[in-house]
Amino acid sequence: MLNKLKKIKLIAMDVDGTMTNGGLYYSTEGLAMKRFYAQDGMGITLLNQSGILSAIISSDMSDIPLVRAERLHITHFIGGAAPKEPTFTALLQRISIAYKEVAYIGDDINDIALLEKCGFAMCPADAHQSVKDIADYVSKFPGGKGAVRELCEMVLLAQNLPIVLI
Repeated sequence: MLNKLKKIKLIAMDVDGTMTNGGLYYSTEGLAMKRFYAQDGMGITLLNQSGILSAIISSDMSDIPLVRAERLHITHFIGGAAPKEPTFTALLQRISIAYKEVAYIGDDINDIALLEKCGFAMCPADAHQSVKDIADYVSKFPGGKGAVRELCEMVLLAQNLPIVLI
């Protein structure tokens, strides 16, 4: 696992159930909201500080994940991706990063194709069982409650990069 983490140049994340707890909030007017976890956001801030690239790839077509990506200065954003693999492959080709240099965290069956291709596959503790079965590592934390932060710190520690703000 350590050897895989040392090669990572990009951490890619699913949104619903990974960066969030998977809950969706709707008003009678149709307004949707999602809950993100601040400590996961700090993990992404630490990646930025150390020059590790980040990406969101989501099937969600709303602006909510885009707003989160902009606030955290996430390097790449792909929204409305269904299926995810073709669009993500195009991104990797454009930025000259190989799948083996990507750590991906996702929680459900629409993440399996990327989890199987990436250099390091991780999922939250509450991921679908089919995802847990193929992951290199199952987080100690559920989606939207520390799984993303754990992945960020694992990569930073493996590469001897700081896990404190400098």
